[in-house]
Amino acid sequence: MSEATIPVILILSWVFISLIVGVLAGIKRKFSLEGYLVSGRSLGLIFLYVLMAGEIYSAYAFLGTGGWAYSYGMPIMYAIGYGALAYSFGYFYARYVWKIGKVFKCVTEADYFETRYDSKALALLVALIGIIFNVPYLQLQLQGLGYIIHVGSLGSISLKAGIVIGMVIMLIYVYTSGLRGIAWTNFLQALLMFIVAWAVLFAVPFIQFGGIGEMFTALEKVKPGHLVLHPPLGISWYVSTLILSGLGFFMYPQLYPSIYSARDLKTLKRNYVLLPLYSIFMIPVILAGFTVAALGVQLGRPDEAVLKAVELSYPSWVLGIVGAAGFAAAASTASAIILSLAGLLSKNIYTIVKPSASDRELVLASRISVILFGLTAMILALYAPGRLVALLLLAYSGMTQLFPGAVLGIFWKRMNKYAAGAGIIAGLITITYLKFGLKTNPLGIHFGLWGLMVNFIVTIIVAYLTKPDPNFEKFRAAFS
Repeated sequence: MSEATIPVILILSWVFISLIVGVLAGIKRKFSLEGYLVSGRSLGLIFLYVLMAGEIYSAYAFLGTGGWAYSYGMPIMYAIGYGALAYSFGYFYARYVWKIGKVFKCVTEADYFETRYDSKALALLVALIGIIFNVPYLQLQLQGLGYIIHVGSLGSISLKAGIVIGMVIMLIYVYTSGLRGIAWTNFLQALLMFIVAWAVLFAVPFIQFGGIGEMFTALEKVKPGHLVLHPPLGISWYVSTLILSGLGFFMYPQLYPSIYSARDLKTLKRNYVLLPLYSIFMIPVILAGFTVAALGVQLGRPDEAVLKAVELSYPSWVLGIVGAAGFAAAASTASAIILSLAGLLSKNIYTIVKPSASDRELVLASRISVILFGLTAMILALYAPGRLVALLLLAYSGMTQLFPGAVLGIFWKRMNKYAAGAGIIAGLITITYLKFGLKTNPLGIHFGLWGLMVNFIVTIIVAYLTKPDPNFEKFRAAFS
């Protein structure tokens, strides 16, 4: 028996368990579109909590943060900071989204915009943005999943084979069971991720250096300046990226079905109070990345730093457990993204082509879309890989441009579809120019935040130049 046998068995066993649980969650059910995309708005606190935790903390959190800690050092601490901003905002914002979803039967983020601004064109724009900027995020998950299975199996399963195996497993249970299947699998995935982070990764600096303080001392000697913010990832970049990520957090389309799926408002509020407790699992992950840097290890793929830390600190079978947890992190987020993109395509684009589509037809369109998006992201992950955190920040830059339209629309009666649409387009043009034309962050401020500032200015100007939206009072009535 080779050294890789036990890790491979552990990883594949967990993958198989996830498949069985996900399929059994919905195999004998006949889903309506509401049942398939938002689980019939019936999730209680436990399933809602693990659903959101699994969606939010992904391959980026499990591998990307450790990879950045290894290669760039202190700038990765923005990942801890923006969660506090995002959850504080979400506690107040999500209640409005949930009420709108319940009253107007929304199942996607684009539905929310269509309800507020009474505009299918704006909903189409939001749906396209959600799809275009979430495909890199989905690609990120698949790349992470491939790294995990490849390294976790000690190289006996290739990176590309790992991506294909993970994608096929996810497609089967998402196609079969929709959001209900994701919630059930996330129940397992979230528990495994949290336990592995604290039981395995937190001990890495103690095993290698005798303590966290000793590890930082060694890191400062091996890489002087690694624990200091400096250009191009200096203070301006840190603060602007933290703000961008905190505000863009709730603009991702996969979070809207999760909010709609809450059984009641009290459950949703409790969920947002408890979610920050889950985010602390990133601390051991980052410490593992710092440890590998302090050891002076040279990695061809920095995103493999966490797995390398385990490989250097434990027997090989432990790598199998960590690999299973990494698969859990990637699969739990990727499956939710695939389903949310499928919802946008079927509910907000397909219905424009065929307005008379029945509920049953929309469920079928959603399931076919699940396969299409899954295969597209898999091809990108196989043939156009990128750094995990870089892919995440590109996605955040685009999704954050929905923030003014989503938030100002709740409170400001002058907001209308023209202002929201013009602001979004201006923001997207700005980030496209800065990212692909200028190829820099002016004054060290993240290009996505520049896009958001332009977005706000254009939104406010257009709102004052056009008439207030008469749909505002109908929208606000849902909150009473």
